Amino acid sequence: MKGGIGSTDVDVDVDVDVDVGIGTLISSASGLVRPIGVSPALTEHTNEDWYRGYKWPPYDAFPSWQTVPNKPKGFPLSYWGPYHRSVALLGEFIQATGPNNTKWDSFETALRALLPTTNMAITAEIEELVELIEYRPGVMSEALAERGDLLAYWSGILMFNRSSAPATCKLIDIVTRIGQFQAMHYKWIFQRMRPSQISPALLPPIEVPGHASFPSGHATEAQLTALCLTRVMPDAAINPVLPSVDSPVLQMAQRIARNREVLGLHYPSDTAAGKLLAQKTFDILTRQGQCPTIQGIMSDAYNEWH
Repeated sequence: MKGGIGSTDVDVDVDVDVDVGIGTLISSASGLVRPIGVSPALTEHTNEDWYRGYKWPPYDAFPSWQTVPNKPKGFPLSYWGPYHRSVALLGEFIQATGPNNTKWDSFETALRALLPTTNMAITAEIEELVELIEYRPGVMSEALAERGDLLAYWSGILMFNRSSAPATCKLIDIVTRIGQFQAMHYKWIFQRMRPSQISPALLPPIEVPGHASFPSGHATEAQLTALCLTRVMPDAAINPVLPSVDSPVLQMAQRIARNREVLGLHYPSDTAAGKLLAQKTFDILTRQGQCPTIQGIMSDAYNEWH
């Protein structure tokens, strides 16, 4: 779920020859460049009509261009990129309320109840993480892939992609961003040390993320996504085969969260807090009359599968 201003937005590093004219496209590893010519030096012509007196290629071409007769009513929704759409809809989420008019930032007390405070409880969690070290070789490839592309794992439950199920992918993008936003907000409040800060012997095999531990962001995002998918996907994905186990999508969420514990990045209580936060966030997203755009996308996703 990569996005924001980065190398693909501004850091285009291409040498453009001055003789390249209109219509010539140069593609690079970081995007597409459309060189259109060299502008006259602004410092040499300070009057307001310098464009008129010192024409440059785009101006010469304008007379042959036609404006659209029926102007579009707005920016096409289908043109929105996944990342920026998800960021934009955060505004809709933070204005919504859940049961009993709870807001997105009102769960501190509920989460604090899950945070171990005694040395005995913290030591017990560390000891559990030490026991999980032996499982790292078996989950390493999977856990590394889950650092940045959870969509690949949801699409693996039932075969789909951005072409076959665009609304489902939009929904996953959006709720992943909301889950990330929620987790970061509460991480800032609790400022819990990472397990390896307490016990360096855990020696996580990857770089420890540069933010606090509680609640687990992966657990929050994965559980929230799974809960939303239970509203839209077919029975094969949301109904357990046996009454004693969770549905496939919820099992996937648990697997993603547990892998972070195996790597020594999170305590089990971080995971529990992430699951609780996801449930409370889900209650806001699905409350009638709240988050209309997100619920509309959820409805579109449901129609893709039914």
